[in-house]
Order: sequence, then structure tokens, then C-alpha cells
Amino acid sequence: MKFGLMTQIQMPRPWTPDAEVHAYRNAIDQVVAAEGAGFSHFWVTEQHFFREIGHSPCPDMILAAVSQRTKTIRLGFAVLVMTIHNPYNAYERVASLDVLSNGRVELGLGRGSTHYMVEPFHVDRATERELAAEATDAMMKMFEHEKFPGYHGKFFDLAERYVTPRSVQKPHPPLWSAASNLSSYERIARQGMGVIGVTRNSVSETKETIRQYRETIRSADPAGFVGKFANEQVGAFALACCSEDDRLGRDVACAATRWYHGDNEAELNPKRFATAGGIEAVVKMFRSRTNDELITDGMAIGGNPDTVSRAVEKWADAGLDQMIFILQAGLTTHDQIMRSIELIGEKVIPRFADRA
Repeated sequence: MKFGLMTQIQMPRPWTPDAEVHAYRNAIDQVVAAEGAGFSHFWVTEQHFFREIGHSPCPDMILAAVSQRTKTIRLGFAVLVMTIHNPYNAYERVASLDVLSNGRVELGLGRGSTHYMVEPFHVDRATERELAAEATDAMMKMFEHEKFPGYHGKFFDLAERYVTPRSVQKPHPPLWSAASNLSSYERIARQGMGVIGVTRNSVSETKETIRQYRETIRSADPAGFVGKFANEQVGAFALACCSEDDRLGRDVACAATRWYHGDNEAELNPKRFATAGGIEAVVKMFRSRTNDELITDGMAIGGNPDTVSRAVEKWADAGLDQMIFILQAGLTTHDQIMRSIELIGEKVIPRFADRA
């Protein structure tokens, strides 16, 4: 079992004039602390136009900054939105980060969580999946060939060029895809990519899907893989808080979980959850459970180190390879986040150190 930290830099109102400066600095401090505590991965989501909800439009820049303050923690795109990036530029940014970090990039790829986010980049909803696939295919050929042979498709007509720098990891960084819904796991398996899931579904609902993912990726035709090798890994993120006070940890984690899943006054929530059954359905899912029920179901992870460890154990037994914590969400304070990281490092991560 590995442990990851994820952020999309949430910034609920009200704001001070320098709120974003503090949010970015806090995020970097949190990753430095996470590496020291034994976390293996740091993930940043790519968000555009979602003020309050996610102030992280340039994950490569955040990860580049983090790369200069850390030595071992893996640096993940969760995910790079391929519908809005020219393949040349996407490759150059990823490869540059791989060089800056000495080969620590984890590359999540996707097409954007909502059309609201990609529409200003003139992405047609009817063809966005095809566009993302073509952009990804072109970029992967840049990883493969020192002299890119060019690419001629429906959306891109790219000239032959030497594309630099060359990535440290050969033939390319490990590839991942986000799975907001359990139905996406099979498609991701056939593409040979790792899964970045979410604990929006309970442990019991997710366990069989993880089993089927492993069965599918192990029997899939490598000709259908996005990359040159299968990345058989399943991670899932949960809103979390760890505290010496069990009740406080539960309550903070569940409050952050509800805020993250739309139970707040942020004006853009209806846009964000347009493809998840609508904001009302998502909010109802979390309002219909008590805090203790959210913890029991594994849909939030909070409490003292013993309670958090028991929750992680459930997900490990379900087949999860990486437990990814979102600690910075809603109204959770920087001090609470730093204390969570410290306690998880001292009293949770060591319990899973020898688990294969």
C-alpha cells in the first residue's frame, strides 16, 4: 500500500487580497511535509475557470516548483487535459518536469471532467473523446522517437521535428486515467493504464470493480495500450483528516467531503457536476449519510490514527494499491492539514509498510 497526497487548491470565499499566494505556498509546504512523512506520490488536478473549487490551471508549474523542494516523492498529473493542449506543448511540459525531477513524473491523461472547463478552448463536445485520443497518440510518439516523424490526423497536422528535452523515464512515465465512475475501470484496463478513482462509491461497491480491472488488464491485447507497457495500479482519493481527537477528525473530514462534493455556496457547482448526475444528486448522496456512515462506508476517511488506519485497511483489502488523501478541501485549515500529514506519517503509514 502506497500513500498519496492530492490537491486542486480549493479556495472558499471570503478571500483576502493575497489568498492565492498563501494557498500556493501552503500547498508546496504540505508536499514537503508529506515527503518527510513517507508519502510516495503527490497529485495535482488540472482545473480551469472553477474559482473557489479549483485554482490549479497549470499543474506542471506547481509540480515543477515542488520538484525543487523534494527528492523522492512522485509527481503526478491528475490529469493532464489533452483536449486543450497541443501535443508538442504537452510533451515538452511533461518531459521538462521529468528532467527537473530526475524522473519522478506520473502521467495521468484525460479529456476534461466537464465541458464547461474545455468549451472556451473551442472543444466540441461531440468530438472531444476523439480529439483527446489523437492528441495522446501524437504525444506518445514523441516519447517514442528522438526525432518525431510527424503526425497527420483529423485534428492535428504536426511536422517532423526533434522534440526536446528527452524524458528521463524510458520509454515514458507511468500512464494513468481518472475514473469518476466505476464503469470507466474496464476501458482504462484495456488501454493499459493505471486508475485514479474516487471514494464516491463505497468500499463494497468498488471491490468487485477492482478485481475485474485486474483481470481485464492482465488479459488485454497490448496493441490496444496507450503506452508501451501496462501500468497495473489502482489508486483512489478520499477527503480526509487525521487528528488526535477522533470525533474532530471525523467531523472535519466529513465537512470537507460534503464541501468538495458540492454542498456549499460556490456558484459554479452546477457546471462542475453536470456530468455526474447533477449537483442535486451528488449532494444528496452525501447528505443522506451521517458522518459515521460516511466513515464506515469509506467515502470519507477521518478520525484518530486508529480510525484512519482501519479505513485504509478496508480499501487495501478491496485491492487498492494507493490510498490518496485530499486534505486541503473546503474549510480545513493549513494547520489541520499539516497535523494530519504528521500523524499519518507517524502512526498510519508505518502500519502498511510491509504489506505487499
